[in-house]
Amino acid sequence: MNNKYSVLFTVIILLFCTGLLSCARKPTPKRQRYYLGNSSFKGNNVIKNSELEALIPQKPNRRFLGLPFFPYVGLYRFGTLFYSREERQRRLIEVTQNYQKETRLNENNPRKLQKIDRRYAKKIARAQDRVDNGNFWMRVLGEKPVFYNGKDVEKNAEKIQKYLYNNGFFQAGVHFTTDTIINRIRIIYHLKEGKPTLLNHITYRVRNLEVDSIITANKKDAAIVTNKRYDGDAFEEERIRIETLLRNAGYFGFSRQYVSYLVNDTLSNPKTDSALKLVDVQVRVDMPAKEIYNKPYTIQSVHFEVLPPSGLPDSLFRKDTVQYRGIQYVFSDKKFSTKILNNKILVRPQTRYSQLKERETQQQLSLTDQFRFVNYSYRLDSAGHGLHSYFKAIPLEKYQLSTDVGLNVIQLQGAPGPFANLSYKIRNVFNGLENFESNLRGGIELVPGFLGSRQIYRSEEVGLTTSLIFPRLLLPGSFFQRKAKVYNPRTQIGLGYNYVNRPEYTRTNVKIATTYSWQPSNTTIFNLSLIDLNILNTQNIRPDFQNLLDTLQLQGNNLINSFQKSFVSDVNFNFVYNTNPLSGPPRHAKYLRVALESGGTSLNLVKKQEDLIKNIFGDLQFYKYLRWNVDYRRYWPMGRQSLLVARVNSGAVYSYGDSKVPPYEKYFFAGGSNSLRAWLPRRLGPGKAKPRLTSNNLSVEAPGEFLLEGNLEYRGHLANFFGDINYALFLDAGNVWNINSYTEEAQQFSFNRFYKEIAVGTGFGIRYDVSYFVVRFDFGVKVYDPSRQKFVLNELETDKLFKRTQSNFLNVNLGVGYPF
Repeated sequence: MNNKYSVLFTVIILLFCTGLLSCARKPTPKRQRYYLGNSSFKGNNVIKNSELEALIPQKPNRRFLGLPFFPYVGLYRFGTLFYSREERQRRLIEVTQNYQKETRLNENNPRKLQKIDRRYAKKIARAQDRVDNGNFWMRVLGEKPVFYNGKDVEKNAEKIQKYLYNNGFFQAGVHFTTDTIINRIRIIYHLKEGKPTLLNHITYRVRNLEVDSIITANKKDAAIVTNKRYDGDAFEEERIRIETLLRNAGYFGFSRQYVSYLVNDTLSNPKTDSALKLVDVQVRVDMPAKEIYNKPYTIQSVHFEVLPPSGLPDSLFRKDTVQYRGIQYVFSDKKFSTKILNNKILVRPQTRYSQLKERETQQQLSLTDQFRFVNYSYRLDSAGHGLHSYFKAIPLEKYQLSTDVGLNVIQLQGAPGPFANLSYKIRNVFNGLENFESNLRGGIELVPGFLGSRQIYRSEEVGLTTSLIFPRLLLPGSFFQRKAKVYNPRTQIGLGYNYVNRPEYTRTNVKIATTYSWQPSNTTIFNLSLIDLNILNTQNIRPDFQNLLDTLQLQGNNLINSFQKSFVSDVNFNFVYNTNPLSGPPRHAKYLRVALESGGTSLNLVKKQEDLIKNIFGDLQFYKYLRWNVDYRRYWPMGRQSLLVARVNSGAVYSYGDSKVPPYEKYFFAGGSNSLRAWLPRRLGPGKAKPRLTSNNLSVEAPGEFLLEGNLEYRGHLANFFGDINYALFLDAGNVWNINSYTEEAQQFSFNRFYKEIAVGTGFGIRYDVSYFVVRFDFGVKVYDPSRQKFVLNELETDKLFKRTQSNFLNVNLGVGYPF
């Protein structure tokens, strides 16, 4: 205990000293300087605080527990004690001179030059970073002091007033006051929004008849709308909309600078509402001065060229030129199927120029995973009214090998175990933009045993998956290929093998699947698997584990079916709609996933298929079932760094085969780090049934055929420490039920009582987000337990928070990534 207290005392002393160092004055200033404090806003009723905060670039230094101590500034100043900018500049000059010297010595060796560029690019960047941002204490551990500057605050007030004007508050006023607290100054911005200005009549003045007809036909998509508040951003959006509309219609020389506005702000509407002001807007669309730009352009020719690998000159390669369906293809080093490329290139000769088609062509070519860069350019023909289109691509490496090592994180009582991945990729296998991918994975997981022992066992797993990916839909006929060619179509044929060795059993799985996928937009994706075959085989079952399976079967638990040699075939369809941004936190986003699955479909279509499979693989269990699952999520921003997330997840599985049960993997489960976090993983339900226990009084998994659960989570920001430390408050509710008639009544779903059997849990979480991964700790407690039909929150004992034998305890969930 003394050692613990001494460490804690040392940490406190260190923080106190760095805080004092941050408060120490610099030796040279003639007057006292104050740290910049927080900013607040008063008087804004319409404009949100988050919008105003985004206008202020200066951010105050971080403090320790809200006290007037700045430990990060103290660490920064500690680093300045032994930092010399001149020495770092000399080092930067030295690295730069070495780079120039090696470049001159190898100027005739392109491949070596490429390696030199990559090596010195990192060295120069690091040296420059040390010149600009200081040493390790200053760059990483510390934080440069941010002082109050009256001129910056005045500029911020002017910026806020312009923002209010731009958002329709023409008579707005802004001033600020300051509040000095010990060693920092807080700023309060006082806003007077005034009367909002609304748009009254909106008219368009277009002197070109064809352009006028195009704009009129698409007026429903206009960004500026009658009776909406004046918004300067909306006026710029309307400029961009008109520019895009006309450039997609062939007007290559048109740009947004030809769109202007005449705003009549002298109108008012005292008859209806004296608090409002109205303005009329005339949108003026002028055409370029030169006559040739006033007509739509036509694509005269299309050229596609695959350049040599990056860094190598053209002179080293012989170029092959191929003409296919009006497009000229030039290949330097690698050849690609002109038939497949033809489906990716949407810009066609003798058609009108379209900005949309040129960008979709670039996107389609980039999504093939064959090219590092795809650029495009245009050249006017001799008449000045036709365009010659040029697409140029640099290929990726044909062979790619990558490795990955890490730790498996188990949700149960286990400990992390090591794993390793080895991936190998071959691009453009048959010169038709196909990719061959293989992945070898091996890992050791430390997991609790099924038999109720509190010991931790080692589980070994080895898996090999191979797949061949085609950039088109491999279906008979050309109808589907024509329809889907602009939707990034893919066909994946995969073969996989998985081996698991546990103390209780050894299990293998052989899988064959064919999956079609297409992506109509950046937010939607479809997946369809017409062939998905699995052969599951469990061997070396330990006698005591077999006894457990037999006992559970007598109690109505179907766990034994998961360990029989079986054949699982299904047809499945998935649809995903996701408006979350690719990077950064979700903002006003939606997520919807719909999964439909039909197991044993081929057994219904092809007679005597079971006999054929049994003759090849021996006696197997077959399944026939229908399964669906819907997962819907909404994300609402509640501030600059806070978010409210809601989720509803539901699904059901119905078995109609001879076995009357689906495969164990197709059941639904409740509880765990991505479900109801107050319960152990897969241990909640079904219905109001009591948990099934082993001889050592430990619960076993509780499969169900119908799932209904919902989650509500508020996410906020706590602090920064080499990443974001965030917190979460959550409320989870839901359960699983059985819908067949041969299970006990307590497990069955009933409309008359299901709402009484919905479990409720709550808790809090801590998340450490370092941008490329998130480590999550969620702590959940039970509020309402359906197996006991009562509220149990009052049964939580503070001196036994983590004791799992209690009726209610603090359940710890460790996960990687956000739960949803």
